[in-house]
Amino acid sequence: MRFDEAVQNIYPANVLKRIASAHVIDCRNLKEDELRDALLAVKPQYLHEDTVANSIEKAFFTSDNLCTRVLSKLILIDILTEQLGFGIPSDELEEKVVSMEQNIVDRSNELDITDLAGSKNSEMFKNLGLYNFVLGVAWEHRNTKSPDEANLLRRLRTRLGITTGQHRILEAKLGKYPKANNELHSRSEVRDSRNLLQRLGLLFQIRDDRGCYFDLIPEELAEVMKKLFKKEMRRDGYTIMISYKSFRTKAVLQNILKSVNADFRPSDSVPLLKDKIIERVAPYKTLQFFSTDELHDWCAEIGLAVSGTKEQRISRIIEYYDSMQIRNVEDIEDERKIWFDVYTALAYRDRQHLRAESIIDKDIEIESKFEKATDYLFEKYLNHSPLNQPGTNKPDGLLSFKDMYIMWDNKSKETPGEVDLNSHLKQFHSYMENANKHVPIFLVIAPAFTETSEAVAVRYASRNIGRNIVLIAAQELKELAEEWASDNNKNREDPFPLGLLARPGRFKRSALGKL
Repeated sequence: MRFDEAVQNIYPANVLKRIASAHVIDCRNLKEDELRDALLAVKPQYLHEDTVANSIEKAFFTSDNLCTRVLSKLILIDILTEQLGFGIPSDELEEKVVSMEQNIVDRSNELDITDLAGSKNSEMFKNLGLYNFVLGVAWEHRNTKSPDEANLLRRLRTRLGITTGQHRILEAKLGKYPKANNELHSRSEVRDSRNLLQRLGLLFQIRDDRGCYFDLIPEELAEVMKKLFKKEMRRDGYTIMISYKSFRTKAVLQNILKSVNADFRPSDSVPLLKDKIIERVAPYKTLQFFSTDELHDWCAEIGLAVSGTKEQRISRIIEYYDSMQIRNVEDIEDERKIWFDVYTALAYRDRQHLRAESIIDKDIEIESKFEKATDYLFEKYLNHSPLNQPGTNKPDGLLSFKDMYIMWDNKSKETPGEVDLNSHLKQFHSYMENANKHVPIFLVIAPAFTETSEAVAVRYASRNIGRNIVLIAAQELKELAEEWASDNNKNREDPFPLGLLARPGRFKRSALGKL
């Protein structure tokens, strides 16, 4: 939406005044129509590159509020300038911020510095080690970073070639991103940051014909921001562009990374190499790798004009793909949904039922499908993404929980299905002992439990303060997941509050109260 049209659709009146306060003089004394006219009159100030740059500097780096500095970058760089049309429903923006923060925390638990660097022998590995040390010092004395410290870190990142994504993961590994103890920002904090961006004239809120509210950057303003952010194209467009047939071989992808001295492992897969290119190589630089003739043929193949210089062909290709968006279509054929439907039968190893339903061909499949159905339960119903875990000596499941982990293990057993915790306690204890973060909750998911298991769990908690082994029947967990995802739960889009499970012994739904 262009600036003029956006101004006519700003609602409600208090948001109009907030946006006008950025550059309209004496805006408090103007009526609504006068405010809109005044906004249009000072339009050049809202779009002036130096003015926009100064406002971004205030939001990103000089604000005394650390939440604002973190959130404003996510809102403008990672979300709105990545949208087609540079707008998104206001409530969806809040959900996207929280989801993105959780994803960063999850990745920090899955990756180490070697993964980020590509190799222990690389220059990047040394640079990341140095940066990680300085970052730790900046956070050493208090749970915040001053604007001066943030500015120093920004300059150091530029000098060492460290990306914003790498910085966020390192900060999350220190337990300091998005907030101290890896706490996610609240919706009210997102709204506060949105209000500040409006007061700086960087973000508009509009209302459409149906009465729905959208957070929006007018097109002209978005183009100024993209220039300042050095964002040549949206990530979706870049991802689609790099799926073109010329990028199919490892050799091509490795050579592109070599051209900018970006590190990689010889064993890196094609998808991983593409991710590294998107993260570290500008689209224009990537396309410079191809010859004029190759770009000519590419333009012809996708219906673009083929005449002109190499630079002109590159610009056409970037513009072409930048208008594309990846469609996240829900996979209705996800076979884990079928396994979730027979969750209790998997827990009880009910072979007759499972074979009749064509769930298994061999008995060995039961445990694996029980585990994968649990992944599905947490991911699709409770809105938590299970982490990838390297190695073999590990629990069946792992979740990020603030700056800690939550673990679970599946134990299937034939009827009557009573699992004895004491038989597995040493195994579970070793998982928690070997974890590089505290594990306050360990879920044991089984068809049922022996009478003595409750006492074993309570005694374990008394000897290991802060660790709770929770015994939850598969049917109880399935019912809890379905209750949380129900249309009757107004919070169903939010992640289930896992802290509610921090009670040793047998799970009791009644103890949680109303969800």
